Amino acid sequence: MHGISVAPAVELLGIHKFYGDFHALRGVDLSIARGEVCVAIGPSGSGKSTLLRCINQLEMISAGQVRLSGVLQGYRELDGRLHELSQRQISEQRRRTGMVFQRFNLFPHMTALQNVIEGPVQVRRQPGRQARERGMALLERVGLAGLGDRYPNQLSGGQQQRVAIARALAMDPEVMLFDEPTSALDPELVGEVLDVIKDLARAGMTMMLVTHEIGFAREVADHLIFMDNGVVVESGKPQDILTNAREARTQAFLSKVL
Repeated sequence: MHGISVAPAVELLGIHKFYGDFHALRGVDLSIARGEVCVAIGPSGSGKSTLLRCINQLEMISAGQVRLSGVLQGYRELDGRLHELSQRQISEQRRRTGMVFQRFNLFPHMTALQNVIEGPVQVRRQPGRQARERGMALLERVGLAGLGDRYPNQLSGGQQQRVAIARALAMDPEVMLFDEPTSALDPELVGEVLDVIKDLARAGMTMMLVTHEIGFAREVADHLIFMDNGVVVESGKPQDILTNAREARTQAFLSKVL
């Protein structure tokens, strides 16, 4: 790549988010390269989940810019001024990110396979047969081959979360966002979900994860950020931060969780 600069997969520039008087995000800057796994850790209420929701436009930011592969999200620039996009345009942009939540949010009246293919068929108008073949391949990829005809209430929490990951992947996102994907799971089911995420990391998927699983963060992250009180306090290589944090706030947090 001689002299060609590739825009980061995700770029956050001076992100602020207010809920009324509450200043949830206070000028967050973050850059995630293509194929990179960025993991956010920090105490509850520090703004980590809000940050994910701003990247995926579930929350509108109060100030700053979100760019995906260089493209401004939520607005277009015209004559040096920003104009809000329509809901339809925002929905179009939102497809570029896949979001996996703490709670699996599966449709209870649909089978695992129907949950996975709903987006491709309804939103992308993919032919049913093609969507089903791809859906079955994705279920196999997350270790659920043969369970496509089960309903969510017939699956364990770990299996439901893996269906949710397959469903997000079915839309071919450029970036996968995970908001504490294991926090609602029984401890013995956590590993099966983390294994799927590790597999995606090995395959070069660009990802941002919010997690309390510090050991997993150490293993999977290329880039770790510690957030507190709406700011990125510290950012760097996981081993540097986890073994040798510079900031007192990071040290205090890690002393409680490691």
